[in-house]
Amino acid sequence: MQSGLRERRKFFERPEEPRAISIRARELGILRNIARLRLVSSAQLAALDGGSAQNVSRALLALFENGYVERPLAQVADRFLQEGSRPTIYGLTRRGAGVLRRHGEDVRRRLLDGIDKERGAGWRFVEHTVSIAEFWVALELSVKHREDIRILDRSEILEDAPKAKRDRIVRLEASIRLAGALRRNSIVPDALFGLRVNDEREQFFMLEIDRGEMPVERYRNMQRTYFAKKMATYHEASRQKRHVHDLGIPNFRVLTVTTTPRRVDQMLVALRAMTGGRGSNMFLFTDAARLHGTSPLNLRWVSGKGELVRLLD
Repeated sequence: MQSGLRERRKFFERPEEPRAISIRARELGILRNIARLRLVSSAQLAALDGGSAQNVSRALLALFENGYVERPLAQVADRFLQEGSRPTIYGLTRRGAGVLRRHGEDVRRRLLDGIDKERGAGWRFVEHTVSIAEFWVALELSVKHREDIRILDRSEILEDAPKAKRDRIVRLEASIRLAGALRRNSIVPDALFGLRVNDEREQFFMLEIDRGEMPVERYRNMQRTYFAKKMATYHEASRQKRHVHDLGIPNFRVLTVTTTPRRVDQMLVALRAMTGGRGSNMFLFTDAARLHGTSPLNLRWVSGKGELVRLLD
């Protein structure tokens, strides 16, 4: 295996003499999308580009060889162990961010912190970040040709907030009861976005990508992370209207994309236990396979009351 890994590492090494490159519209578009999504696969970038996947692959190769984008080294073992070819994952380098800034793009500093060390990021971090990008790409493609719906991203939602709040991590805090005692807990969603319908109605969402790596419930050492604890924090923060005070949004729902239908059922059981059997429509659930077969807007999500609903219902 070690010899195989060494061979595959060559794919992540830049040549001494990179091919010539011209930064044109396609290259700028690719860099913008990587800056927005942080870590994103070549397949996702091709879908956003909308043109030839082969042309996108050529552009990515030239951008990589010339140091504008990075291929996280954490992919090596994962690509070796998984059967079949897998899309290459890319991140933005400081050089790539510099190009965007020279073209008038506002690339936030927090996106660049440690980006040149992304090669050392663990595979869990890489896979989780790409899963967030997968949802975001699917959402953008689902509204691409619709004139009645517009996506509001994090920066637009928070544009009227003080600069200190605009640039901070989105976080909700609330006191929840753990083992009979009230304890302060905070939650950082994987994404915050809104949908504006017909320039009138706005709905806001917080995204949770659950890869099944934490228990849904925990009966010992409840100070550690578990998914029901996340849901309790969201629920109580909503009751206290922390989203209004801290983020300036009038409403929000929590979208959870998890691994299997069985895990969705476990989350519903935990939510009912937390709410005295009532459940809550502020939570919507699905599994990755069901989402992959359609778009986030067309998908019938399972609500926290066990009903099938769409995002804009």
